[in-house]
Amino acid sequence: MKTIGTLLFTLILSGVSAPRCGATVYHSNGSVANVQALHNAASDGDTITLPAGTFTWTSALNITKGITLQGQTTISGAGTANPIINDGTIVRDDTPRSGAYAYILAARMATGTQSFRLTGITFTAGTTTVLSPGNGPIRLHADTENKNMRVDHCHFDHLYQTRCIWINGWCEGVADHNVMERRTGIGSTEAFLITSGRYGNDPQGIGNGAWADYSRYGTDKFFFIEDNTIEFGAATDTDLGARFVFRHNYTINAIVAGHGTEGGSSRGGRANEVYDNTFNWTQTLHGPSGGQRSGTCLWHDNIVTGTPSSVAGVICNFTNYRENYVRAHPIWGIADGTSVWDANDTEGNGRFVEGHAPHLFASGSATVSTPEGTLTDSTKNWTPNQWVGYSIRNTNPASASYGIGCDITSNTSTTITHPNFGGAGHLIFNSGDTYEIHRVLVMVDQNGRGKGDRVAGDPPINTTTGMASWNYGALEPCYSWNNVYTPKGHALGFNSVSPTTIASRDYHNLGAGFFAHDATPLIVSLTYKAALNGVNYFGTFVYPHPLVTAQPTSTASTTACSLLQQRLDRLQRRHQRLKRLHIPHQKLKRRLQRVQLQLQLQHCL
Repeated sequence: MKTIGTLLFTLILSGVSAPRCGATVYHSNGSVANVQALHNAASDGDTITLPAGTFTWTSALNITKGITLQGQTTISGAGTANPIINDGTIVRDDTPRSGAYAYILAARMATGTQSFRLTGITFTAGTTTVLSPGNGPIRLHADTENKNMRVDHCHFDHLYQTRCIWINGWCEGVADHNVMERRTGIGSTEAFLITSGRYGNDPQGIGNGAWADYSRYGTDKFFFIEDNTIEFGAATDTDLGARFVFRHNYTINAIVAGHGTEGGSSRGGRANEVYDNTFNWTQTLHGPSGGQRSGTCLWHDNIVTGTPSSVAGVICNFTNYRENYVRAHPIWGIADGTSVWDANDTEGNGRFVEGHAPHLFASGSATVSTPEGTLTDSTKNWTPNQWVGYSIRNTNPASASYGIGCDITSNTSTTITHPNFGGAGHLIFNSGDTYEIHRVLVMVDQNGRGKGDRVAGDPPINTTTGMASWNYGALEPCYSWNNVYTPKGHALGFNSVSPTTIASRDYHNLGAGFFAHDATPLIVSLTYKAALNGVNYFGTFVYPHPLVTAQPTSTASTTACSLLQQRLDRLQRRHQRLKRLHIPHQKLKRRLQRVQLQLQLQHCL
């Protein structure tokens, strides 16, 4: 009774308004303690308001209810160069800078029906000038598929934080009409960290579910970032099977980027659409507006303006980190033509045959010690550049570089040159070090690849083969069209610096000026039909996002769709296994067709 009485007294002082349509509005005094107490008393669907004023928060706010947290900050013109901001409600960030609570606010939804919204709050630096090492001051997490989480009309005002918003779990909501301003001098920063680890009911939460599913372009199965003004080192950073749509934003010196499948057992970014954005560059020296290290993407109708890019004609660079030793000893192995996770040249003629050993194209010993980045074997008489696109690895067990490999960029009759990543493990060939030359054809989760066999475990295994092996990731090519550098009217496209990401196979630059604004080229629609995409792709998902326009999202059949999709995935894995063993199974094919028809009838596809 004492606890209840204390809580009731708190609610009376806080000014609880009368319920409306079954929901309650709680008026907080702006302190983190009061907001937390009101949250603990609230129910899903309720609203907690913060008054105008400045409030110092010294502890983190933890939200598990489907509530709206609403302040008095207003923003108009977000998504343009000159948004108008009225900082009505200001939260000063003096929250912890270490441990499990190094954030300002964390919202975690346990069900897909909960609806969380954060709106109208300015977050600014407090007296604490220690840089937070965490993954962002605002964190959204969904334990299961949730399309109802939104952050809007918030101002992130030069915080001592390396990131602003972390999207985690299976969250498919929207962040819109925010203004995000980076504090200079604090190193690498990203406005959004997007990780879709639990997508597809992945129990490990490291992205395996996303990589076992279709891209599903044109649907709501992404996190949407739209109509924001972003001035950061990077607008996005991604990992764990991230899936996002970045549209109608105005960025200042910020790139759209993400990680690949390259380090531990976690997977890289899975799929993204980037369109109708303005990338404004005020820096004299900068790279492209995007950098992608895994998965597939569609970039179109973007404008790049300001100072010219240091990489002419490029809007997004593709790199595959495992093709070199920037990640010296990844769990997936270096993609040097010998890792079991890649499709390697096993026959010496550009063919991969499962179960066959990687083909050895050349071997020998270094005849002299050379600086890092080169190998010399004076016994050879190679044709110049015959090994470009192949890989070299050190095979001397006595060498500190044993087992490390790298792609080859050039060769003479007696020397081989490869990228130099000194400090990342070191690939050095001293006199007497033995070497081998192999070739990787397609690396796991590389740019332009997508849905494959389900992977699980740590260390990971391919659940179809029951061992560590290539997952047969589908060719899901990246497309670029109508991206323009406006000062000169130049068309911008993709560029690859990796030998396995190949133009006209893994990515296509369709140019500019040949398509109406926001129209989908026929080649894209023909490529991303339901067999490859999970649903026929005719164009982008509805804009603005349904949460912005207060239109309901379809959640009634979410559970049924999820169960059907899990059944389909199991049948497809079994079918692929039998197919590789050349075992016909007509009954299984009919079962696959029936489940696909059920998915269509449930409007899941």
